[in-house]
Amino acid sequence: PSPSPASFPIVPPTPPPSPPPAAAMPVYRIRGVDVDFPYDAYDCQITYMDRVLQSLQQGNNALLESPTGTGKTLCLLCSALAWRRTFGEFLRGGGGGGGGGGSQPSGSQQSGASATQSSSYPVIIYASRTHSQLRQVIKELKATSYRPKMAVLGSREQMCIHEEVSKLRGKAQNNGCHYLCKKRLCRHNNIVTDYMKNNTELGSEPFDIEDLVNIGRTKGPCPYYISRELSKSVDILFAPYNYLIDPGNRRSLTGISWNNAVLIFDEAHNLESICADAASFDLLTSNLTSCITEAQECIQLCSFKRSIENSAEKQFDPENYAILKALLMALEKKIGELVIDSKELGYTKPGSYIYEFLSELNITSETSKKLIETIDSASLLLEEGNSGETKAGVKAKSTVSRLETIRDMLDIIFKGGGQNHAKYYSYTLAYFIGNCVLLQPDSNILFPVSCE
Repeated sequence: PSPSPASFPIVPPTPPPSPPPAAAMPVYRIRGVDVDFPYDAYDCQITYMDRVLQSLQQGNNALLESPTGTGKTLCLLCSALAWRRTFGEFLRGGGGGGGGGGSQPSGSQQSGASATQSSSYPVIIYASRTHSQLRQVIKELKATSYRPKMAVLGSREQMCIHEEVSKLRGKAQNNGCHYLCKKRLCRHNNIVTDYMKNNTELGSEPFDIEDLVNIGRTKGPCPYYISRELSKSVDILFAPYNYLIDPGNRRSLTGISWNNAVLIFDEAHNLESICADAASFDLLTSNLTSCITEAQECIQLCSFKRSIENSAEKQFDPENYAILKALLMALEKKIGELVIDSKELGYTKPGSYIYEFLSELNITSETSKKLIETIDSASLLLEEGNSGETKAGVKAKSTVSRLETIRDMLDIIFKGGGQNHAKYYSYTLAYFIGNCVLLQPDSNILFPVSCE
């Protein structure tokens, strides 16, 4: 006879291992700071967190390594957030982790205690190479008891939900977004402020880029600008390397006090090459030709704009763009006149040579400021000229302002209004399909990179 079901005890499946609840998490007293850790820590993890805290308490730089699989990310998060909690509660959420005891803030940090939390408390900037790596870091944060106010930054390519702009890429997408937002023609951007006012708890629980995109698709606000608004007042900010290294991206991060920030670069294997790329430029003759074409287009757009609006606004003076075009043509001619003796070796000079080269065209630290202003207004003019109205609003076309490469070039060359940084560079005229000017950090010199 078949046995009755009661003859066999019902054994539930073994659940997957999970971190213990917040109250039961081990707490380690390291350098006077109580660090909550989701698991029993190995000796190497205790040592790693000790070095992180030493660096934070003394305000020093640290280069830390540990074998693969030893939980570096978790150690970085728990020790850094525990140190942050010694200054006061997290901006929102605040449950668990760190404790109120531990090391005391330095004198300069104590003096700002009467200010608002967002301005007096240090902010932790956690950077990694890719968004997929950041996604894993945020997953690790969810496993801890720490609930700091957080934000994560991404590109428009990942976060834009506008039906037209989301189809574009690169600078064309950025230009299209800028234009629509300036004209208040993006309904997603228009409701960001109200959404943030009505959802002040956003950021108190760990979230990822995909979570922001889901909010945008279901509720309507722009995920990209939500992340930017959140980043102005957080305990910890997650971002890819280039958001800190690239000057243009860094300038867009308003509200962050860099003098009161902790920068963590996780998986920093290729950080040196990223810094070199951000501090370099190359100018292909084909791009220079495109810049000349755009300058000519600006002359035509400006003349047309003035004729229909009957405006004498100085910003849209065709003469400015005619001067810009003439200068670019002179630069193209001068590059073409340089002789390359060896196609393999190119034509290399010290970085300071770029100032001699440009001064013959009357491009100096003083005149470059006017050039940059003209290029900025040209970019705006091109954005407006390359957008056409439709019944649904404005459809941004896939256009890129090549003139912005000239602006970036001038920013690098005349950084800070001086020439002191030129000693770290080399100037090369190379032969590819056509001549190409390269200004790049000298590979024989390790140069400092500042977030100022």
